Amino acid sequence: MPSPRSSPLPPIPSQLRLPTFTTTVKQSGTIKVPAALPFYYAAIQSIWVWWLVDLDLLRAYVEPFAITPYDFGGGKGAVNINFFNCAALYGVGQPGNTGVSGFSETELNVVGFASKVAAKVPSGVSFPDFLARGEQTKRVGNMRLWVACDDAVAVAAGQQLFFENKFLTPYSYDVPSLNNPGRAEYSWTCHDPDDSALAIYDAAVDLGGVSSTPGNMSEWIDLSFEPKTRRPVGSRRNYFGMYDTYMLPTSSKAVQIDIGKSKHPMRIDVRKLIGSRKAKAVQTFASPTCIAEASAYYADI
Repeated sequence: MPSPRSSPLPPIPSQLRLPTFTTTVKQSGTIKVPAALPFYYAAIQSIWVWWLVDLDLLRAYVEPFAITPYDFGGGKGAVNINFFNCAALYGVGQPGNTGVSGFSETELNVVGFASKVAAKVPSGVSFPDFLARGEQTKRVGNMRLWVACDDAVAVAAGQQLFFENKFLTPYSYDVPSLNNPGRAEYSWTCHDPDDSALAIYDAAVDLGGVSSTPGNMSEWIDLSFEPKTRRPVGSRRNYFGMYDTYMLPTSSKAVQIDIGKSKHPMRIDVRKLIGSRKAKAVQTFASPTCIAEASAYYADI
C-alpha cells in the first residue's frame, strides 16, 4: 500500500526518446480511393511570410501560365512562402496505406489572377488590406509556382486533384506547438529531394516584440495550371478560425531566409524571388486542438 503522502505521479521523463528511421521504400503499386471534394484537413498549423517584389520580375514567372500578378502599387506585387504542418484522414486504409497522413509543405506563391478576367479584377487594393480581408471578388489568389511536400500520398493528391506543381522532399522543423512547450520561434529547412544534406532554403522567424492583428481573409484562392488545356485552375481554401497578421517595419529582423546549395530549380526561384529582400509581413494560423490527454498518475491512491 503506497503512503498517503506519496506523489500521485509516476516517474515521467522530461523528454521522450523516439525512434527515427532511414528508410528506402520501393513503391509496390497503386490503389484507387474516392476523389472526394472538398478535401478536408483534420488539423493544420501554418505560417506565411510575405515580400513585395517588382512586377516585371513576377510577370516573367506567371504570364506563361495565363496569370497576371496583382499590382499593390508602386510597381510591386506580392510573393509568399507558406510553410505548414497538417494531418488528413482519408477514410480508406489498407496494408501499405494507413489512410492517415501527417505532412509538411512549402508553397512558393505569387499573388495574381487569371489574365482573361483582368477587366473584372478591382484595382487599388492595398497590400495591408489584402492581408486583412482579401480581395472580395475572389479572383486574386496565390499562384503556386512550387509545392514541396514530404508525403507521397499528399503529393499524388495535390497533383491529380488540384494540378499543383508538387514534388516529394523531406523537412526538418522546430515550430511553436502545444506539444512543443516553450517554443516561440519558427525554424524549418526544406531539403533537397535527392540529397538531404543539401537545402533548398532555410527559414527562421522570431515574432517576439511584434504586435499582430487577428483576422480571416478566407476564402483563399489557390491557382495552378492545367498543362493539357493550358488554362489556369483555381480552388478555394477556407480556414475555419482566426489567424494573426504581423506587419513588419523596415527595420525588422524577424525573418531570415537562407538560400541553400541544392540544385533543384525551386532553390533558384526562391533566390530570384526572395533572395535578400526584407519580409513585409507574417501570418500564422493553428487549428483548434480536439483532444488533450493529461499526465499519467497512480490510480491506486
